[in-house]
Amino acid sequence: MSPRESRYARNQELFREVNDRIAELATKWGSQPMGIVCECANTGCAQMIQIPVEDYRRVRQSSGRFVIIPGHIVEDEQLIERHASYDIISV
Repeated sequence: MSPRESRYARNQELFREVNDRIAELATKWGSQPMGIVCECANTGCAQMIQIPVEDYRRVRQSSGRFVIIPGHIVEDEQLIERHASYDIISV
């Protein structure tokens, strides 16, 4: 893995941890959409995404999938689903 790919992976994993905590808290509020941080590979990105809790949980069933702002995909990532305010990718 190149240094660039390592940096991408670290960034995606960091935001996944943050978003998992948000999801834990959102569970207490029901099934309303929750705000999460974009899980893209761009280390300078901290844009927020509104996503239904159920969709977030479904993405988390696969460890190689991430939720990103549309257009934030980088090479070697595959678009899995496109939604109005977010995309789901696989790495």
